[in-house]
Amino acid sequence: MTGSTVDKAALAAAAAAARTLSQACDFAALHATAKPLFQKTMRRRGSKPVLVRVDWPGVMSVFDPSTGECLARSEVGAVYQLEPGFAAGAFRPRNEGLK
Repeated sequence: MTGSTVDKAALAAAAAAARTLSQACDFAALHATAKPLFQKTMRRRGSKPVLVRVDWPGVMSVFDPSTGECLARSEVGAVYQLEPGFAAGAFRPRNEGLK
């Protein structure tokens, strides 16, 4: 294969991968439910337990399980980054945060 043929094949493969990823995202969004992708109580030494939850499309939230208060929430797809404008300790009704 010549250099241009290899380059064309690489571009075609990258385009196919991008299409596949886009289709997979559409599929996941279509089939995502109100049920969290992950939810578990985290117990930390010397602190009260908190509920850690990950929802589609990749938002991590931390709740006080006794009050439903949202203690932290990430940006979409960036679980280590606090959501812009998030007010730490902002109250969320129990039925919104914990299901």
